[in-house]
Amino acid sequence: MPCSPARPVRTGLAVLVALSAALTAAHAQEGDIPRVAEPVRRADTEGRGEMALTYQYQRAEDLVSEDFTIDSAPITTHLLDFAVSYRLNDRWTLNAGLPFISREWKGGPSHNPSNIVPPQHDSEFVDDNHFHGFFQDLRLGASYLLLEEPVSLEAHLEYGIPASDYPFFAASAVGRNLQTIEVGATAAYRPPFLPWYFSLRTGYVTTDPVLGVDTDAMRVTADATRFMDQRIALNVFFTSKNGKGISPPQTPDFSSELWYRHDQVIRHNYANVGVGVNWALGDRNVLNFTLLKMVHVEDVFELRDALSVTLSRPF
Repeated sequence: MPCSPARPVRTGLAVLVALSAALTAAHAQEGDIPRVAEPVRRADTEGRGEMALTYQYQRAEDLVSEDFTIDSAPITTHLLDFAVSYRLNDRWTLNAGLPFISREWKGGPSHNPSNIVPPQHDSEFVDDNHFHGFFQDLRLGASYLLLEEPVSLEAHLEYGIPASDYPFFAASAVGRNLQTIEVGATAAYRPPFLPWYFSLRTGYVTTDPVLGVDTDAMRVTADATRFMDQRIALNVFFTSKNGKGISPPQTPDFSSELWYRHDQVIRHNYANVGVGVNWALGDRNVLNFTLLKMVHVEDVFELRDALSVTLSRPF
């Protein structure tokens, strides 16, 4: 049964918001961030903007590298992200987002900045078996609709800047504390008269080298959504990151600058698959539930559990 134009668009937007949140579930140090959904073209009566609030839970353990696996204590994460997009006109859309992340490491104090040589007293010690929360990276972006039919194609530029001076030397670090720039594009297609929606987003993320190590990366997100009726949609998706950097040292030099900054330069590559359920609440709100599983691990803590809930609303 074909859906009305307005309903699938709103539900499809919630799918993209939830996919963005799913990108968070990658690695305790990598700190992948949710991204506001790609803008959509709604009827003028429905407003130009979209707000989304996401909660995500994840649990990871065991650092998996290409040549070895380090058994580790679990890392538990609670994330709350607020994202907003605003359509300036039929081509341009602005977006912004900010996550608050709280993490707990249930292992020993191997990342105590006061115990390394030389001591880093300006860096906060957070691996003390308690939750510590920080605002992570503010996201500011813009996108431009290059093509609308038969396949929509949208280019985007996104700038990420740390919103707080959060520590990066920790198993429970919420991110790398580095500025980033992402350039990419999103292609989307909805077959005529069929209740399906497909999208593919690619982005190349650059950041300044740390200790001369290049950590630029390519991110890919693919999604297929099936609209079941006027209110419910199901989707499956794939997310990945493939970047440059180094492997984690199996026997680190605890007195080196590289040990202090290793979480900023490790590759943190992964691939995830997931499923989602989207439920339209009335005419304006959409609720999304997402489950995610990590299927490829390279120099990253292996994700064992990840789920997210997103509430989105146009304005």
